[in-house]
Amino acid sequence: GFEVSSMDLEKLFVESARALFREMLGSLYGIKIQGEKRVYLEGEDIEDLLHKWLSQLLYEFETSKMVFRQFEVKIEFEDDKFKLHAKLGGEPFDLSKHSIKKALKAVTRHKLHVERERGIWRASVIIDV
Repeated sequence: GFEVSSMDLEKLFVESARALFREMLGSLYGIKIQGEKRVYLEGEDIEDLLHKWLSQLLYEFETSKMVFRQFEVKIEFEDDKFKLHAKLGGEPFDLSKHSIKKALKAVTRHKLHVERERGIWRASVIIDV
């Protein structure tokens, strides 16, 4: 798993996405922005939204075989739900350029935690490998 922190909630989600791909690939170095993908998600609370966000990124990798390094995230609270709009930038996975450091199976809810303390957002995430 990993832990990330940020002064801003949206940047926390960006850093969580980068951490997920670093766990999988070891590095984001060399990933070019050759394509974009848009994502829209809703969550009951911030932890639910983070779980759905990271699970969606893993799903995108598995189904479209894309690796991402650029993330633009907008989070709003509306109608008693947290709503995320994101734009992902990356390229197709290519074994001649990229390697899998760890095969990630799923983002778990076990010990998934998001908190804000003294103006800093922190998240802890555990991933099944």
